[in-house]
Amino acid sequence: MMSIRPIQQIRIQSKFLTLPNLFTGGIQGNKEGCQIKVRSYSNSAGTTKTAHITETGINVDGRDLLHVETRNMCRCEKCFGKFAHQIQNLPPVGNAFPGIKVEEIGKLSEHYVSLKWSDGHEGLIARTIRGDFGPGKIESRVRDWVDLARRKNSDQEFWRTPNEEVKKFWDYSWVVSSVDNTREFLVHYMKYGIALMNGVPAGLKMEDIIFEGLKMSPLWASCYDLVDYVRFKPDPKNLGYGSGQLPLHLDLPYYYAPPHVEFFYCIENTVKGGDSFWVDSFAAITKMTEERPDLVEILKTVPMTYRYTPPGSGVFQLTHHPLIRTVEGDLWRTVESRWSMDTAQFARDRDLETRKKWWEAYYFYRSLVEDESSWFVKRLEGGEVVITDNWRVYHARKEFEMTADGQERILSTAFMDWNSMANRLLSAEEGDFVFLEVDQH
Repeated sequence: MMSIRPIQQIRIQSKFLTLPNLFTGGIQGNKEGCQIKVRSYSNSAGTTKTAHITETGINVDGRDLLHVETRNMCRCEKCFGKFAHQIQNLPPVGNAFPGIKVEEIGKLSEHYVSLKWSDGHEGLIARTIRGDFGPGKIESRVRDWVDLARRKNSDQEFWRTPNEEVKKFWDYSWVVSSVDNTREFLVHYMKYGIALMNGVPAGLKMEDIIFEGLKMSPLWASCYDLVDYVRFKPDPKNLGYGSGQLPLHLDLPYYYAPPHVEFFYCIENTVKGGDSFWVDSFAAITKMTEERPDLVEILKTVPMTYRYTPPGSGVFQLTHHPLIRTVEGDLWRTVESRWSMDTAQFARDRDLETRKKWWEAYYFYRSLVEDESSWFVKRLEGGEVVITDNWRVYHARKEFEMTADGQERILSTAFMDWNSMANRLLSAEEGDFVFLEVDQH
């Protein structure tokens, strides 16, 4: 049971100010900015928390919020749709609430604090994850996994050499037997950028595995359709359909927003050779940052051009990306494919000195990626599935040959947006209505 304790006096600028009884009165801001009035409460454990108005906004539990942020954070049912969980009833202009100020702090409860703003609106903001997202399992999922789902490096595990966790195989039947098992598998994938399953029943298609087994959708459509079948073809329109060795690469760099998640399902593999291998580019970049941060900066700022224009296919894909992209210092995305580079266009776009520096940086980077001690090598067998982070983990294939009639190496592939996987990890089950507890404040 929460109780609110009145604070009798606080000394500011050598003046003693008597505060109102906080059970009955709200805390009002001082227009001259010379007073700080504090609302506090204690929970059953005796922990005291406070909220007070500051010069730029309010301070809640030691966290500073700007006036405009608080108004955009209002979780009352008028401002934040009960069913949609989106900001609603916004005016057609000024809907970011410029110039708004908190005028009064009202009741504090475990998950919310009531506020009154200068536009006359009275509402409340959340103080906790539960207050923002609602009760139940979704609260613990958001608390435990939201940073992993947002690709925060602090929650990921980079691997310079593949350990047993990286190489771990998960039994397909176990993974799909419950939503909690599926989520445990997805957490592993998001941490390491790769996850493997075996024991997929014969006859299942990629769509069955993703839609019915993992219960994730939708797939990401590319110029290869939703699901592609990679098997040997003479004179292929893509080198992946040949039998030669494929260098380490990330797929679809010639798209402006390459897909995050890539599925590989081995249907049959009876050929000689053709081992697959993977490497963690984030681990390579981390090592490069330690040794040559100047070269990393070049790969973060100078874009390379990529193209895919096979004759007779009706396809023309051409774009450019920096090899490394970061967000707030976190490694966010790697885009690179040796065989899809349009070096001629790159030479037309960049001056000579810039290109010299870029190639120096690129060769240093590739020397780390191509260090065989960092590879995870595995011959894929029928019934095995590999899911890779196509923004992080490179994949490749060694040369193979068919030494007898009827031998085949058939993989189906598909792509998905990261958000679809994060949705499966974090969301409540469809039909499980998780409402905010504003009516209990």
